[in-house]
Amino acid sequence: MATPVDEGLKVESVSHVEVQDVEPQTDIEQKGESSIDPRVLRKLGRKVDFRIIPILSLVYSLSIIDRINIGHAKVVGMEKDLSMLGNPSAYSICLLVFFPAYMLAELPGNMALVKFGVAKTLAFLMFGFGISTLAQGHTQSWPVLAFCRVLVGIFEASTFPAAVVLISAWYVRYQAHQKLALMYSVGLIASSFAGVLAYGLGKMEGIGGLRGWRWIFTMEGLVTVLCAVPTLLFTVDFPDRARFLTEQERTLRMQQLKADKGDVETEQISWKNLKDLKDWRMWLVTFMYFCNVCMVYGMGFFVPSILVGLGYSGLDATLHSAPPYLVACGFLWITSFLADHIHRRLPIIIVQASIGITGLALMSQIQLGPQARYAGMCLAVAACQSNNSAIIIFGQNNTVGSAKTNLAAVLNIAGGTIGGIVGSTVYMGKEAPSYTTGLSITMALQACLLLSCAAVWLVNARGNRQADRGEVVLNGVQGWRWTL
Repeated sequence: MATPVDEGLKVESVSHVEVQDVEPQTDIEQKGESSIDPRVLRKLGRKVDFRIIPILSLVYSLSIIDRINIGHAKVVGMEKDLSMLGNPSAYSICLLVFFPAYMLAELPGNMALVKFGVAKTLAFLMFGFGISTLAQGHTQSWPVLAFCRVLVGIFEASTFPAAVVLISAWYVRYQAHQKLALMYSVGLIASSFAGVLAYGLGKMEGIGGLRGWRWIFTMEGLVTVLCAVPTLLFTVDFPDRARFLTEQERTLRMQQLKADKGDVETEQISWKNLKDLKDWRMWLVTFMYFCNVCMVYGMGFFVPSILVGLGYSGLDATLHSAPPYLVACGFLWITSFLADHIHRRLPIIIVQASIGITGLALMSQIQLGPQARYAGMCLAVAACQSNNSAIIIFGQNNTVGSAKTNLAAVLNIAGGTIGGIVGSTVYMGKEAPSYTTGLSITMALQACLLLSCAAVWLVNARGNRQADRGEVVLNGVQGWRWTL
């Protein structure tokens, strides 16, 4: 049960609250956003969207492609060429080593975002994971491939947290889900066409004396390296440092954000933020994200292999991995719009987790035909991919202060990294085509996600009712409420 400390600052009576060091209210706080010309707000919104969403989508898409292309390379000859067939654990090791490196590099990378600026940090990271991906196409043994995967994990670690933090910094709470979903959906489209791209690159078999799987790593890594240049040139910084806005536009944006969140100054994570780790909600959201990401990575890495078990050949299996991610885009667009419109996250997460369990159950029934199990795969992939952004935004919506928001993103995604370790190991090749262990563990974790949603819903709703009665001030911000 939550204590008054959890829920906010206890007060005896609203009429007797002492407020110290109160800053003068901004125009938006005094008059409301309706006092500003709507055309000005729309123009400012489009200007921010155009500078933030495309470049973050590019960075995220390339990181996803470079992260999962090992699954496509596996089914077009990589295992045989790198002597992995005689060692059943070799492929799992190559997947597994990515995640500890990713988790350990997250916090330093996010601290670098504030210290060195977003553009310089993201461009450096892109160059790093691009070179590491390219190198995978020229390895001669699987241990070297595993080492390259460690490097990819180190350089990719801060790309998604950076996108989450930047979007949370630039948008009010009930716009952020749609904006993150838009970026994330571009990543999903990239994931879907990663299979198609791998299919085409696999057809380059023998060109330049290279196997098809080597061309997959080489070309995709090279594109990432080249795209580090526009990332450096066009990525924007945090709102209080933005130079692409006029002084008036920056002030207006900061006023909008302050009216919504109460605190918009960019802060560096420091030792004093360790006290924020006492917030149990951050840990619960981290567990929720862990439960979901286990499914995301399990599907991402093993969908091509599962499709082989459904009767598709190597390159055909890669090609058929695209449609589930296109279905996921539809889920993502609809649910993010609905969630921002109704100002709710938890009902969306619950419905999608239930759909995901249904999809996994269909996949587990090997007596069903390939079409039915493939339909289940589409549901499972769509549900977990759509829930990824919903869970992250739910956590960001319930955090105040840029340093704590940054720390929450790092913690949440670190939990997802552990989920990635689980998801990359529980789908064991010896259990093909049923993958009983992987599907069972994934379904159990989705059930845990449902229970977590129910628990935090009850506690947050209780806190909001207390605030409505004037008994508490949540997170020290008058009028602020927990997002449900």
